[in-house]
Amino acid sequence: METWLQRIFLALSLASAAAAAQQVEPDIPREVVTEDLLDSENWLFSAQVGVLGIEDFGSSALAAIQLTYHINEDFYLAADYAMAKAGRTSFEELSGAAPLLTDSEREWRYYGGQLGYMLLPGEVFLSRDYAMNSGLSVFAGAGTVDFAGDNVFALQFGSQFRLYATDWLAVELTFSDYVFETTILARSKTTHNLALALGVAVYF
Repeated sequence: METWLQRIFLALSLASAAAAAQQVEPDIPREVVTEDLLDSENWLFSAQVGVLGIEDFGSSALAAIQLTYHINEDFYLAADYAMAKAGRTSFEELSGAAPLLTDSEREWRYYGGQLGYMLLPGEVFLSRDYAMNSGLSVFAGAGTVDFAGDNVFALQFGSQFRLYATDWLAVELTFSDYVFETTILARSKTTHNLALALGVAVYF
């Protein structure tokens, strides 16, 4: 009796050892994922076009350029230049009176700087198999607005979404609010001038 039990125990032990030694291969082949690395350059130059809503003067085409220096992965400094041309006010359109501003006074210019913070780095999936790096930042800055014959102090607030097309080229969507005092309509008031611009940026 003991001999048969020993033989059965030995057979089970050998079968278990053989199963453990057998290598199991996965049915699904593994895919090697290569992750793009962004260039290490800290400087960025961008050009943008969009729309600026100049308070009391309607919407105008906007053009802007920006030079950015990345202090680290979170913070950056930028210098901005933006230009637009104001339209006519509703008062001018409805009253038929003489224009409030000359053509040269309708030229709108902004010079300033800003400090930005990278709020949300991430990825955007354009398809099931293709993704691009992205980043959402917020910024605040100050500068000067040259408009209607005046040169006034202005604050700038906004956010920017950046999509990295390659390791040196990015596409930007920027929302800004230019806040400054104006006395054009015979009284002093704070104006909010909203802008939305699409641009292309190059690292160097």
